[in-house]
This record gives sequence, structure tokens and C-alpha cells, in this order.
Amino acid sequence: MSRLFGALALSGVTLAALAVAPSASAQDDGQAERSAATCYANSCTGLDPERTGCAADAFSPYTVYSGPGLTRKLELRYSPTCRAAWGRISNVNEYTYVYIHNSSGATYGNSPTYPATSAYTAMVNDAGLTAWACGPDACTDKY
Repeated sequence: MSRLFGALALSGVTLAALAVAPSASAQDDGQAERSAATCYANSCTGLDPERTGCAADAFSPYTVYSGPGLTRKLELRYSPTCRAAWGRISNVNEYTYVYIHNSSGATYGNSPTYPATSAYTAMVNDAGLTAWACGPDACTDKY
């Protein structure tokens, strides 16, 4: 009888713990998306932000509109999970370049491939550094 009571008590404790523990999705709070990134800081240098998962939480701290009629859009993109930055430009043609730079001297550039009208660069390390993006006639602020 005491074994049966002990087993029931243990089952009750286990069920109570499961009822109190937050679900995986509540605990996750976006961790699954962030943990999908395959690089961090310096290991992201030269890599594609889309392929590494860094673009998933990216934001644009600085955006510059330039060109005729303010149609060209130049962005400095940053991923806090990856601690990396890259440049993106849109509303352009295949002869327009976008560059990303960081304060340690890393630089990458890219231009749209016809018929695309936008492009983004490879990433640079932004952990403890500053980064900025440049287009044909403007640069973003440093971040």
C-alpha cells in the first residue's frame, strides 16, 4: 500500500510540475528564431545575412533617402543577435553599388543583378565597433 501511495504521490508531483512549468513556446520568447543564427560578431564577417539567419531580427538604425525625387533608399542593417551589420540599397539599377564598412577596416560591396532593383552586402563585425553603409551619393550615420 505504501508503494502505491508513493507512486501516486510522485505522479502528482510530476503532474503539478508540468502544470506550473511554462510551455516551450512561452519559455522560448523568440529564442528559437534567434538561436537559428549560424554566426556571431567576427565569425559573421563576409557572410550573407539571409543565409546565416542574422536577417531574422535585423533592424535599420539609419536609413538615408537619396537620388532624384528621393527614390533611392540606403539602409544600415543591424542584427543584435549576430552583432553584425550590412548595407542594403533599393530602387536602383544594376550599376549602383552599396558598401558596408566597419571601424576595423572591413569593407564589402554589392550591386543589384538585373532585373533586381535592390541589393545587400555581406556582413561586418559590429561587436565593439561601429559600422556604416554608403551608396553612390550618401552614407548613413555610424552605428
